[in-house]
Amino acid sequence: MESGQENKSFTKEIRYELEYEAIRLAAAKQDDSIKNELRKNISRICNETYVGERSIDGFVKIATAIIKDEEGHFQQSELPTQTLFINSLKSEDVDLEVLREMKEGMSQLVPEYNLKSQNLIKMIKGLVATDAICTGLCKMHLSSQLLLDTGIIANKLLFERRLVRLNTALLYKQMKYNLLREDIEGYASLINDLTNLSINNERDDKGKLEPIPMDKIPNFLKIISARIGVFYLDPNRVLDIILDFFIKQLTINYKFWVELIKQSGWIQKITHCDYDGVEKPNPSAIMAQLFGFRFYNFHEQCKPAPKEVYLAIAILLKNNIMLPGDILPHLRPYPEEMDEQKTTYFANMNKEIKSNSGGKLATYGALGEEGATEKVKRAAAPVVTAEKVEEKQEYKANDVVELVKALLSVGDIQNFQLMLTEYEKIIEMYPQLEYDIYRICDVVLQPAYDAFVPEKTKSLYQHFNMLSYQSKVKSALSTQDDLNPRIPTEIKLKRKLVTDALLNDTQDLQKMERYVFFYKEWKDQLEYCEIPEHLTTRFMPLMRLAGYKTYLATDLVQKLVLIVSGLIERESEFPDCRVHCINMLREFLLPAISFSEGNPGTMASIWEILCRFSFQERYSLYGEWGSEFYKKTIEAKLLKARTERSVKYVMRRVEKNNIRRCGRDIGKLAHSNPMVVFNVILDQVQNFDNMAPLMADACRYLGDFSYDVLGYVLTEKWTGSQGPGRVTKMKQNDDGMPATWLRSLSVFTGMLFKKQDIDSTPLLRYLSYRLREDDSVADLILLNEFVTKMGGIEILGSACTDDQITAAGCSDFLKAEAFSPIAADNRRASRRVLNRLKESLRRNKVGFEILVLLYRLEETCTAEIGVPASDRCFKLDRIRQTQIQYFELLTSLFEGDEYNNLVPNVDVLVRDYRLPLDVAMNFNRPKTKYKIATEIDTPIVDGEVWPVFKPLTETVSTILNDPPVPSMFTSEFYVIFWSLSPYDIYCPVSHYEAAMKRHTETIRQCQDPRSAFFVNGRPVPEAKKAERHAQASLEALQQDLPRHKAHVQKVLAVLESSVSRWFPSSMHRVELINNILQHCLLPRSTQSESDAAFCFEFSMLMHRMNTKNFSSLTLIDKILSEHLAVNLLAFSEYETTIHSRFLFKILSKMASWHTDEKYYLKQAQGEKLIGFQKNWSSNPSENVAKEDLLSFNDFQRVLAKWHLRVYNVLEQALQSDESHLIKNAFLVLRQFLPHFPAIIENGEAIAAIIKKLSEEEARANIKVLARSYIGLIAKYKTKWVTKNNFMGLKEPAPPAPPVEIKITPNTRESSSRTRSDDREESSRRHDDSRRDDTRRDDARRDDTRRDDTRRDDTRRDDTRRDDTRREESRRDEVRREEPRREDSRRDDSRKENETRREEFSAKQTPSSSKSTSPTRRTSPTNERKRPRETETVRNAKSPRPNDSDRRRTPVSSSRRSSPKEAPSRTETPYRELPRRDPAREAIRDAARDTAARDTTASRDTAASRDTAASRDTTASRDTTASRDTVRESSRKDVTSRISTTNPTSSSSVRVEERSSVRSSRIGPPSEASSSRHEDRHSGSTSPSRGTKRNLDSERDRERNERPEKRRDIRSERPREERPRIEDRMRDHRRMDDRRPTDRRIDDRRIDDRRDRGRDHRSSRRH
Repeated sequence: MESGQENKSFTKEIRYELEYEAIRLAAAKQDDSIKNELRKNISRICNETYVGERSIDGFVKIATAIIKDEEGHFQQSELPTQTLFINSLKSEDVDLEVLREMKEGMSQLVPEYNLKSQNLIKMIKGLVATDAICTGLCKMHLSSQLLLDTGIIANKLLFERRLVRLNTALLYKQMKYNLLREDIEGYASLINDLTNLSINNERDDKGKLEPIPMDKIPNFLKIISARIGVFYLDPNRVLDIILDFFIKQLTINYKFWVELIKQSGWIQKITHCDYDGVEKPNPSAIMAQLFGFRFYNFHEQCKPAPKEVYLAIAILLKNNIMLPGDILPHLRPYPEEMDEQKTTYFANMNKEIKSNSGGKLATYGALGEEGATEKVKRAAAPVVTAEKVEEKQEYKANDVVELVKALLSVGDIQNFQLMLTEYEKIIEMYPQLEYDIYRICDVVLQPAYDAFVPEKTKSLYQHFNMLSYQSKVKSALSTQDDLNPRIPTEIKLKRKLVTDALLNDTQDLQKMERYVFFYKEWKDQLEYCEIPEHLTTRFMPLMRLAGYKTYLATDLVQKLVLIVSGLIERESEFPDCRVHCINMLREFLLPAISFSEGNPGTMASIWEILCRFSFQERYSLYGEWGSEFYKKTIEAKLLKARTERSVKYVMRRVEKNNIRRCGRDIGKLAHSNPMVVFNVILDQVQNFDNMAPLMADACRYLGDFSYDVLGYVLTEKWTGSQGPGRVTKMKQNDDGMPATWLRSLSVFTGMLFKKQDIDSTPLLRYLSYRLREDDSVADLILLNEFVTKMGGIEILGSACTDDQITAAGCSDFLKAEAFSPIAADNRRASRRVLNRLKESLRRNKVGFEILVLLYRLEETCTAEIGVPASDRCFKLDRIRQTQIQYFELLTSLFEGDEYNNLVPNVDVLVRDYRLPLDVAMNFNRPKTKYKIATEIDTPIVDGEVWPVFKPLTETVSTILNDPPVPSMFTSEFYVIFWSLSPYDIYCPVSHYEAAMKRHTETIRQCQDPRSAFFVNGRPVPEAKKAERHAQASLEALQQDLPRHKAHVQKVLAVLESSVSRWFPSSMHRVELINNILQHCLLPRSTQSESDAAFCFEFSMLMHRMNTKNFSSLTLIDKILSEHLAVNLLAFSEYETTIHSRFLFKILSKMASWHTDEKYYLKQAQGEKLIGFQKNWSSNPSENVAKEDLLSFNDFQRVLAKWHLRVYNVLEQALQSDESHLIKNAFLVLRQFLPHFPAIIENGEAIAAIIKKLSEEEARANIKVLARSYIGLIAKYKTKWVTKNNFMGLKEPAPPAPPVEIKITPNTRESSSRTRSDDREESSRRHDDSRRDDTRRDDARRDDTRRDDTRRDDTRRDDTRRDDTRREESRRDEVRREEPRREDSRRDDSRKENETRREEFSAKQTPSSSKSTSPTRRTSPTNERKRPRETETVRNAKSPRPNDSDRRRTPVSSSRRSSPKEAPSRTETPYRELPRRDPAREAIRDAARDTAARDTTASRDTAASRDTAASRDTTASRDTTASRDTVRESSRKDVTSRISTTNPTSSSSVRVEERSSVRSSRIGPPSEASSSRHEDRHSGSTSPSRGTKRNLDSERDRERNERPEKRRDIRSERPREERPRIEDRMRDHRRMDDRRPTDRRIDDRRIDDRRDRGRDHRSSRRH
């Protein structure tokens, strides 16, 4: 023992005797595993010594003893011990060489290398020293460096040189030519011997050749060795000849030749043991080179190699005779070419993924320099000649693919996996290889099919296969003469060996052949599935080799589906099988659906398995399928891109007319890739809300599996998810309203569940989970739309009319008729859909769970801290509206016992679910309603609770344990109040009668063909249908009305029998009323408008029933005086709206009493009614004195006090800064509007506050409320009365005016003149002020009309200019001739006018001076007697109309004027034509000149008119002033001409009247003189009668240019004077003939101008 190892401890050192004895005993066993065991021990000993875990001396000792085997223990078993040790040392030598190369770059390996090198050197030296091995063996097997280190060789370089020379001499030295023993004869003899021995086979019973027996192998080897030795043949060429025989006889003698090659000398005798302990021969590289020469010849000749070559290589590879790495370099395509193909494959995939379908635009190129496009021209295919074809011939076969297919055919999975690691994506690039993989998988899966599938199922599928086989046989045997041949019991088919593995066990009935794959051992190395775990450990790795195209093997998919189904059914026998079944679904079955291209059979088979899993398991599979599967491979990405492109193409074509066709296309796409399809559809629905109804209708062609996937995708979209790694969408906007995408998705959800009749469990499940969270208010829109679409129950809020509220207390038929949705999409679903919904709600009681969670959510929102009041109230309103809507759905779906089974009793609700008692009673009301309906005939027993209410009364008495409550009112009263509904206490007979009358009228119209029902051409069948429906409705109402009356009568009898027990105490009326309000009226009056109406009716009922100890006066006083302020602060907007209905009914009742004393005495006091008692005695049984009741006068004062209290509360709320209070105040005011305010002082104060809010409030919503209320209150102002009048008091006399003392002259004449002047002055001032007001109103209306026509005039100007250009030449010719004639005519007219004016001035000078004297005033009487003269004066004072206004505002009759207002010229009576009047001609001349100038100016300024209209107010006023100046100058010009030509007074008046008429023709009326309204006010004829169009038209200009051809045929008699109010009404009618939008715009413009005019006047005063 060396000194270095003396002190070292070896961890795995074993005593020599024990170890040797163990190895000897193992070798003594006669077993095939002896060699393997000995090989393992020798490898272990060498390796442990090599790494330093054993001593060198111990190794040498045990190795020497085993190798020499002096006792012969190992020779008996023929164990090559020396060879095993040499092989182990060779392995360590190879490892040392690798370590030597690595240590050069890694210094940390140097110590390990030194240790192992020293150990190996000592091991070899020790064996050589003991003569266990010789130096010759070491030189043959060990490396030159190790030989040098051990001292076996002295010079490494010299040894390697000699070794090279020796190998060269053996392999490459040319042999001498020997004629006696030439190679040709030797090869010929060898081929002859091999042929004779291989074909001399025996035949079996069927006459077929049998393979060569294995016992001939030694004889073959001897012959081969003899021929090599005799003729000195090349061993490699001999091996090549043997391979040729192997390939030719592959189908029959493959076993013989494989075994021959294994036992020949070409395969080295040295074998190695792998990790599994299996002995394998050392592969031969020479054999791979021989096959390589074959492939080289095929490549040169461009001919594909035979399949037998690839199969022979595959068999040799499977038997480890060759290695894949030795043969792959000789195969085409080469690795570089395969990489290039893979790169091209990926590039094409990515290009299609990223590109979109461009349609026809894709065939055009990019825009050129001038914007033109040029169609892309495809390059013409090059013309290839025969010579070029021969030159460019290439090897088209793919050796790699064929070898891979051959490996799969022979079942060599191990080498196949090695090929996949070398050639990635080869399976995807060549999909034909997948069929061979699935053939192996089918065989691997067969044991599991036999073990797990039930016998009944297997027999069924065997029957199907038999029928299919019989059909094939019949089709093969049928002929033209015999189309239905008889199927023989046994068909003899010829057996034929084939090289195509896919044809194994197939038949060709035409050729009567049965194909069998020649290689029978292809199943030997396969690992079969025998237990459920093998599906994951054995089957899954093999299936993954083929990718995700399982759809190609439908038989395999069906077999796997049956296995998984059988395991699920027998889950009790295989507890852990569920995990493996889910793996099969995730890895293979769902991907098979994706690539199946819409195979509904595959989808239906897989759905039969999926439906047996829970929704959590299904949804997890869907989630991974949608998010992970389409990202794993590039093929999956391309599949997703293609599917999305197809879906988007269909979505672009969706419209109402082709929804069914698009639905079919979507259904086909959803069969294979539902996750992709539904994600695209729902994204489109979220972006475009109008697509929701269409897409819900398009989903009708989906299957159950697609609907289930759609439920998952909807659930994912409801959460706002946009996919992994993306931000979740916000469900609410900043204003608290639901987001648009969520609203659209909610509409789609409701429509989908309604139209397609699918299970609504996904939505109910999502809501039941989501409502547990505190931030789930935004998700309530899902429930709202779902209930609206399914149950036809809309959220009306405060939009209920009085008829609807009344109908809510009627029969179910009237209620359904009143609340039927207007939109067709919101109508109630069919009975089948509702039955499915009931099942979903009943399952696990999810319907009741959602109801409870809604009230839990309300409590959560109420308890929030740090939230603004407006936000909290908004949330609470949405929650309460949803509660009412959903509760209405439950009560409409579940009736009677169904509802009793769904909802627990009151005690359970309060105790277990922690619900308030009023909520529990609300839930219990449908139960009580059903019980009353079924037990209505139960008799009433005096002094006892009615049996219908008795169980609930006893239950409530134990819960209602608040100490003050039982002493105030009994549990019986509480139960009655919360259990009854409006239907129980009130029967609106008039409502029933109106409905019956309406249906009777419908029947009459349907029977009368001349009625309005047939006006639109309705067909007779539709009328018959409407008649039948109306008749059925009428019969139902006729039955419901008596039933309702009897029901109310019975309930009222029950109440009268129990009313004496409701309030036992008579000393605490105030506390009683407070408790009734707290526990009964206030909670229920805020639930719904129907409940608010019930609270009012029940309160009045208690008053009419003369309830003991109940003060109606105190109740109303508490409601209107004390609780209103608190309610405004505590209630939300919705609660305030509902509660206001209750308050309004009370206030309306009080108002009806206030207006009629008899009505008040009848209802308020009645016959010994105590409700309005002022003084209460201690003994309530005594009769109430009339003095103790509230008299009518006192009631008026009390009502005034209530109005004052309400006014004070609302005033404080409106003046507060809290938007919540202000909104609630407006809600109350809008509800009270018909009856409050009723006192002038209160109304004016409220109107002033609201007007201030509408003008100064910064918050837009409050400003809108204020302005809307101002418009509503305006029509009720006339009904307001003074406070004294309201209270029935006389108005105080007005104070006397102060006495004014003046000193006047003591003459009667001066006194009378002064009084007359004062009266005239006051009358004149009154008339002037009235005239000014009228003038301002008319001016505003005229401005509005001018603004309206400005835009139209701009458009007309453009058209008018075009017409002007076209007629310009013709007008020029006319104008050249016109001036000459016009000048002569004007000269004659001027002379005649001057003569008449002189005569007129001479005759009428006194009268004219009197009429124009400033000291003379005209009384109103004189004004009425002389309307034309007054009009003349007014026209003289008024300015001329604006130039631009004259063009814009036509004075002729328009569509706004009715026939009565503006009769046509033909309706005017004719008279004789008057002679030409010179004054009139002068007026016409001046007007025509002015019109021409104005027209020219208006044309020049048309382009700048709009700009001038938008300038600031100051510039506008300056422009208006300048226009007035122009008008005044033109007016003075005309007036001067008139004054010089008037001959008489009457003609003067008539001429001035005509001048006003002519000026009105020229342009629109001005603010004072030309206004149509001013003419009507003064009693004159409207200037709009008989007028023409505007002078801007060419026809008018031509007519004015020829005045001698025009005639005035109007009558000169005075027109009938019309009252002033009619003119006003007519003006308003004309204004109101416009569209509503125009009227609103005009109103705003008038308001703006009024404000600007007010500012202008104030500035002028200053």
